[in-house]
Amino acid sequence: MIVSFYDREFNGLQNNASLVVDNSSYTLVKRGVELDSLSCKCEAFTENIQPTFLVIKNDKGNYVYGCLAGIPQLNSSNQTEITGSDLKTMLKSDVLVDSAKNFGSLNSYFEYVFERWNSQVNQHSFKCELVFDNEELILFDDKLYPSGETETAVNAWEDVFAPYLKYYGLYMTGKLDLVAKKVIFMVGKSMIYPLNIKLWEHGVKNYGKWLADVNETQGYVLNTVTGKLNAKIENEREVKWILTSQNAITTNSADRDIFPVKRKVVIKETDDESKIETLLADAAKDALLTLTQSMFNENIELENVQADFKTRFDIFVKRGDKIYKSLPCGELHYDCTGLKKVQIGYRFTGIQFLF
Repeated sequence: MIVSFYDREFNGLQNNASLVVDNSSYTLVKRGVELDSLSCKCEAFTENIQPTFLVIKNDKGNYVYGCLAGIPQLNSSNQTEITGSDLKTMLKSDVLVDSAKNFGSLNSYFEYVFERWNSQVNQHSFKCELVFDNEELILFDDKLYPSGETETAVNAWEDVFAPYLKYYGLYMTGKLDLVAKKVIFMVGKSMIYPLNIKLWEHGVKNYGKWLADVNETQGYVLNTVTGKLNAKIENEREVKWILTSQNAITTNSADRDIFPVKRKVVIKETDDESKIETLLADAAKDALLTLTQSMFNENIELENVQADFKTRFDIFVKRGDKIYKSLPCGELHYDCTGLKKVQIGYRFTGIQFLF
């Protein structure tokens, strides 16, 4: 494998056309709703450069992976240590959006936020494009719909793309188009193609269950004049979001099957009585977005399994049992030979691991 560096105009930097990678050092982890990571070592490279992009190619010179480049560092063994950052990290910036706009589909909402990011943050410093894997419109459900005040600030990745991708069963990848000289972000649908996984056939007898720090959230609005705390009411009940063991989010307490209850509250404040209803909707949305961070928290690693982010893993724990649960592909681990290991489900910080 070889590594090449490019500037922001996609021009190859001097003397970098065939920097040979130490194959034993090459590791790449792709993540559909989190950020990829890349690291490797190569032959000594002492040129003083500040690259924008890094591209991994195979021995035939074909594109394998592209990302943002770190500064090459020469170590004590006279090898250059290479690191790369996921292209999606560019989206981890604040943008001003009109949350009061009406959006007919999640596609149009993503396109709107992306356009705002492109103009306000990227400022067209290089060409970027958001595409969808198919032309199917992704419709909003009643639970998670953009809401809020006009011209509010959101983090494009953390507040919009990452939680909405997970909630609506999607993933995002980034790619460098070296011919067209642009960055392409692609949104696809996860859990499309079923793959039965019988854990005993893979020698997995003890598997970990992730227990989220939060399995219930609720939004409130505090009237700072009266001191009254207001909750959103539907069907004469306060609206609270509850996560089930099957990764469903419900408002029905009777469906709760994760105990003990671990609760997080989102509170908005106002001194204007007329804004309470609008803020209640906003608080409920933020509470739901918070709960999405706890979805699909599992720890099942398998080798010698061919899968991608479109795979739906139907997990069977013991012979004769029904499906334990269906889970998405969380991570794809690569070495120099290709796909090495698959992480089933998502792993995040701030959670406890139980056997």
